[in-house]
Amino acid sequence: INITSGNDGINTNEDNVSVTTVNGGSVNIQVAGETGEGDGIDSNGYLVINGGTVVAMANPNSDSGLDSDRGSYVNGGTVLALGSTMDWAEADDSNDSNQVTMNLQFSSSQSADEAIIVTDTDGNVVFAYDPDKDEVAGSNARWYQGAVLSCADLTVGEQYFVYVGGDVTGAETAGVYDITTVTGFTDEAKQQCYTGTD
Repeated sequence: INITSGNDGINTNEDNVSVTTVNGGSVNIQVAGETGEGDGIDSNGYLVINGGTVVAMANPNSDSGLDSDRGSYVNGGTVLALGSTMDWAEADDSNDSNQVTMNLQFSSSQSADEAIIVTDTDGNVVFAYDPDKDEVAGSNARWYQGAVLSCADLTVGEQYFVYVGGDVTGAETAGVYDITTVTGFTDEAKQQCYTGTD
């Protein structure tokens, strides 16, 4: 399912009750932003992703890739959500997503026409997305300052490197790479420097 919207890509709006659930398939949301605002997915209740591939880009001026009043839970699949303000996926000890999820806040705006690459400490790619290869997002690239990223290849307690930019060599579907086919990426990819405390 490819969605282009003037406002929220998906919105379920029953306060504290609605549940938006993705169990499989591919959902690609490129918010057109003609109204000047719009989340990728907005639930006034819960947002649950159990499987499939979800790419959700918000209007960069004010909104989140994922936005849920009662919590966003990533239990499986591959997720990339980009926006400016972010409603982070649940990731604490008592009320957690079941799949490892990275909530990233960049110190400056990033261009959404650049690849996002995550490697382990040995340099093996565990996640890669390139909007230039995404038929939906490619012609509507946006900037972002926050990202929610999750996939089955991330492991609790491991260290990872995040890169932005460059070209990835491997097979992809709608910009999301099959990491079993990735053989590397170009030097234009810039490693990001972690400056936070959490």
